[in-house]
Amino acid sequence: MGYLFFQILIWILLAFGLGGIVGWLLRGFTHAFQDDEKNSEEQSARGGDHIMVALLKSELSDYKKRVKELEKATDTTTPAPENTKPKPQIDDAWRPEPLTEPKGVADDLKKVRGIGPKIEKTLNDLGIFHYYQIAALNQENILWLNNHLHFPGRIEREAWVQQTRELVQQSISQPATA
Repeated sequence: MGYLFFQILIWILLAFGLGGIVGWLLRGFTHAFQDDEKNSEEQSARGGDHIMVALLKSELSDYKKRVKELEKATDTTTPAPENTKPKPQIDDAWRPEPLTEPKGVADDLKKVRGIGPKIEKTLNDLGIFHYYQIAALNQENILWLNNHLHFPGRIEREAWVQQTRELVQQSISQPATA
């Protein structure tokens, strides 16, 4: 009985192995045929696309030539767009009264919110060293300064005039320490 059982087991294993090999071979052959069919379909499709692309390119070049001809014929030069809002003319008469040098010690203009070291140096170069000079600015002076600081509207936006007026009041109310 053990001999019969052993023979059946061997036959089953042989059938299993042989089925696996035959299936693997058939799978390889069928995929190879499917790949060949796909490649031939893609090549025929590409051939059609290639012809279509060539036709479109020739049409495009014809259109480009026509556009160039029309541009030469019309010779249109587009004028520069005019600004709807004219820039105000800044007059040098609007310049705040500059000082050649500070009267005594120059005020620390960096205490004013919006004035940093670079703007303080620019203001000093323009002859503004003290808080009272900024506090006394009128609208024309502010326009002139905005133009020269290259920050339009900054003086008004950050309220330099009001801040410096407060700083002037503080310096008047506090006695100077020697």
